[in-house]
Amino acid sequence: MKGSVIALMIFFMGHGSLKAQHRDSLVLELDQVVVTGTRFEQQKKKVSASISVISRETLDRSGEINVLPVIVHQVPGFFLNDRSMTGFGVGPGSGGNISIRGISGSPNNRVLVLIDGQPQYMGIFAHPIADAYSASDIERVEVQRGAASLLYGSNAMGGAINLITRKATEEGWQGSANVGVGSFGTFLGTANAGYNEGKFHSMVSLNRNQTNGYRTDANDSFENTTGYLKMGYELSSALSVSGDLQLANATYNQPGPTDAPLENDQREYLRGRAAVSLNNDFGDVSGALLLFHNFGEHEFQTGFFSTDQNQGITFFQNLTLLPNQVITVGLDHKRFGGKAVNENLPPPARIGVGIQHWINETDAYLQVQQDLGEKVSVNAGVRQVHNSQFGGKTLPGFGLAIQASPHTTLKASSSKAFRSPSIIDLFLFPASNEQLEPEELWNHEAGFQAQFLDKKLEIEVMAFLTEGTNLIQVNPMEMPAIGRNTGSFSNKGIESQLRYKSDGFWRIVFNYAYVDASENVLFAPKHNLNLQADFSINKFSLIPSMQLIGGLRNSPLESAAAESYTLLDLRGMYQITPKINAYITGRNLLDTAYQLERGYPMPGVNIISGIQLKF
Repeated sequence: MKGSVIALMIFFMGHGSLKAQHRDSLVLELDQVVVTGTRFEQQKKKVSASISVISRETLDRSGEINVLPVIVHQVPGFFLNDRSMTGFGVGPGSGGNISIRGISGSPNNRVLVLIDGQPQYMGIFAHPIADAYSASDIERVEVQRGAASLLYGSNAMGGAINLITRKATEEGWQGSANVGVGSFGTFLGTANAGYNEGKFHSMVSLNRNQTNGYRTDANDSFENTTGYLKMGYELSSALSVSGDLQLANATYNQPGPTDAPLENDQREYLRGRAAVSLNNDFGDVSGALLLFHNFGEHEFQTGFFSTDQNQGITFFQNLTLLPNQVITVGLDHKRFGGKAVNENLPPPARIGVGIQHWINETDAYLQVQQDLGEKVSVNAGVRQVHNSQFGGKTLPGFGLAIQASPHTTLKASSSKAFRSPSIIDLFLFPASNEQLEPEELWNHEAGFQAQFLDKKLEIEVMAFLTEGTNLIQVNPMEMPAIGRNTGSFSNKGIESQLRYKSDGFWRIVFNYAYVDASENVLFAPKHNLNLQADFSINKFSLIPSMQLIGGLRNSPLESAAAESYTLLDLRGMYQITPKINAYITGRNLLDTAYQLERGYPMPGVNIISGIQLKF
């Protein structure tokens, strides 16, 4: 089978001339404008934080139905537990765990996911719901690596992933569709349409992904349907309003580890999000008023049932009072919580169940960005947190960016981040403890970004030191075993990225991250290398990807050996017409046997093929 798969892939290389297929979006944007890390549009080279950007074109060409797998090859130090053909699931033993710079968690609540700058996480366990992030809904992804709590609050300890939603920008109707089928009964289907007329714009999408699963000892099937609707209107040249709605309805069968497979552990969950934003831009004054409401309902065959909400308001303004200066002032308020029920638990374990729990958090923050001449940009800021459970917390941060030459930028920053105790930490089940304080860390980093070869080549290198304290841990030897602020860690390492775009028909992205973690952390490999190329020859395109992982701890047991492996993927595309592309994607072509989590083997060689349409 391997030979036939590779032969199919090589087929795409054997046709066509060396005439390059023109794609303006592949030009390296080395002076990209970003909004993450500043709350206003700013050149990336002037932002002291480490920011990675993924464009709409990259999302399209990846063929992924979910945003998170695309980030793996584009962001150094990012690791994802994508433990299935498609989909992630929820609850203990599921996939979707995210790690940046070796900072992860279980549940996965130390890396913050944002949608249009608004926090997205489950109200009880405080982790993101990975299956809700459909690539068809996203125009652009910006990832801040390292502490991001100054601007975004709780949970942004390892970093922040800001998903910026799509809207129709061209006059009239536009849209696209993608249908793919593959190994193990896998199906991927997406369709979206947008309309723009004058001051009005709208976008709607529908996505479906499912698989029968690849485990033979247990049921690991998955299915998910998501929908997205966004509409907006320009009230004037300075004011605009928009609203969007997202829904995701999934069913996940948890197979359990191979030494104890599960017969019946089906988990159904509905996630939703509604948001309204009022944006203003009066030149020297700009900002937004954002309101969001996240909700969910989870039902497990084991008897667990929960409803949760996470709702809030974000208001910020960017003020230019002095030349080359921007002062950002903001106010965030959110209320998160929910109710959990599990009648199958014995009475001693039912602590906090059947009761509606809420936490309120109100934060104010200030950040100043100042350009000193044309070569130096400095920033400093502070966030003041008030939480209804633990009281107050102060989070400072500062950094600078220096234009050492026309093509080289030096960066350095230090910032504090935190995670508020979640509902399960405080109130639910025997390990809960209402006296918990927030987890904290300091992140220090320094490095450079440089351009070479007439801006065709970009190199970025960043060294970091992250020291965490007050981590919430449960000591199983303690009776009763409850959560306490006893944990700490010190992670240090280096992350690097090389991007190259030729004058002809190819580009390449290479990143490598090394993390020396003081504690045994799951989903935090010591060596994380990713290489991805993109070749276009006439109507043919090839996108090979390679990942080398070394020193991955996939078990909480200190005695367990670390995992190391190499993966090879290859995607081929043929342009049938300017608006129709056929594709075939082969994953794990080396048929590598590996486990991201002990007891959960990953799939071997698998194939997806299909058609992409644009209209």
